[in-house]
Amino acid sequence: METEKEQIIEKIKILSLQKRNAVFRIAAANGLYPGQLPILEYIIDNEGCTQKEIAKKMRVSPASIASSTKRLQRSGLIQKKVDEGNLRQNMLFVTEKGRELAENCRNELSLFQDAFFDGFSEEELTRLSDILDHINRNISQGAKYHSKSFNH
Repeated sequence: METEKEQIIEKIKILSLQKRNAVFRIAAANGLYPGQLPILEYIIDNEGCTQKEIAKKMRVSPASIASSTKRLQRSGLIQKKVDEGNLRQNMLFVTEKGRELAENCRNELSLFQDAFFDGFSEEELTRLSDILDHINRNISQGAKYHSKSFNH
């Protein structure tokens, strides 16, 4: 029999999966593979970044980013330009087509988020945010749990 805490954790897990699935569906509906939307958004926010920077930020292999950026480039969503300071390195830039597609995805995600929190008052949203912040602080500080595997 699950405890109340286990049930809450399961609900959080389900919410996370629902959000992830919504992002994947929205990306796919816009012609993107899973994982490409965050890459596109990162490049928008960090014009001129490198594949290596994206890989580090997203904690994935440089080869994975290289594959995704090749697809994004073939789709006309990004451009690669040689870094004049390091000719072995490419800088990444988003095309107008890429910006429009990312904006469309953001709008669809916004609609999903509105539905996600439909019927909540501002006070309820603030309280929920405070509760989740408290949980995150507990986890990051290892509150009341001192296992070697938890804190490392």
